[in-house]
Formats: sequence, C-alpha cells, structure tokens
Amino acid sequence: YMKLSELMSKRVITVTDGKEIGYVSDAELTKDLKIICIIVCMKPKGLARLCPFLFEMKCEKINVDCIVSVGIDVILVKSV
Repeated sequence: YMKLSELMSKRVITVTDGKEIGYVSDAELTKDLKIICIIVCMKPKGLARLCPFLFEMKCEKINVDCIVSVGIDVILVKSV
C-alpha cells in the first residue's frame, strides 16, 4: 500500500511519448477508500509561477486503469 502523500511527490509521465504531464495533486476515492483516479496538475511556469492567482492551473483526471507502473519518483501512464 502507498499513502497519498507519497503519490503526490511523484512526476506523472506518459509511456507512449515520454511527455511529463505533471504532479499528482489529489485523488478520488471510493467509500472504502480505494483510489478511483488521480488528479494531475502541471506546475506553473514563467509568469504563471510568479502570479498564480492570475492563471488557471491545468489539471487532468487519470483513471487508475491507465496507470502502467509506479516507480520511486515517477508514475508511468498510458496516453490520456
């Protein structure tokens, strides 16, 4: 088993093209506390990093079925 806090420190990368999607920011759980999907947000860059309140963060929901592998610092997923 893995804690959500451990998941949140991992980068999420697609297997198909090696593109970094972002970092896990949250997860949706069932009533019995099993993860349904993870919510991945891209870290802001440039001006958005300096003034985050002016820009909307891009986030994606990734179903648990799309997760290929969970490593030490990376989560590999099928293309979303």
